[in-house]
Amino acid sequence: MKRLYIGLTLLLMAFLTSLDQLDAVHRFVARAGVQRWMTELALSLAAVAFFARRSSLHRRMLFPRRGLRLLLAGIAAYALGLAVISGLLARAAGMLPIEAEGPWASVPGVLAFLRPLPLFIAAEALLVVGAFRALTNLVPPDEFAADF
Repeated sequence: MKRLYIGLTLLLMAFLTSLDQLDAVHRFVARAGVQRWMTELALSLAAVAFFARRSSLHRRMLFPRRGLRLLLAGIAAYALGLAVISGLLARAAGMLPIEAEGPWASVPGVLAFLRPLPLFIAAEALLVVGAFRALTNLVPPDEFAADF
């Protein structure tokens, strides 16, 4: 359930990033020092929490394992993309004791070629497929109402 919640939040954040209608909200909260992604995160968390609460999502999952591996892979790819874009991987590779002829000698060269955009695209695709698989295996509302 947590993976589905995180996956839906990331997908909604990606959607809200592309909306030009939120520019007025972004300008308004920027005066208070709030960054653009923080506004999108707050809106996404609120919308996904409302959806999960209103639809009784945690009780209606028929096969909770369907799509969860894809969601986990999408979240991991998203985290790797964030690590690449923030330079965390490059700094971590710089801290490794790398010998000139050792097995880890090619790691900095490989990390230099990693780009965040393909990672984010792969993460979004995995999240969409995983969320679709998880949400299509819900118990119908009339069967859910009969049980509870």
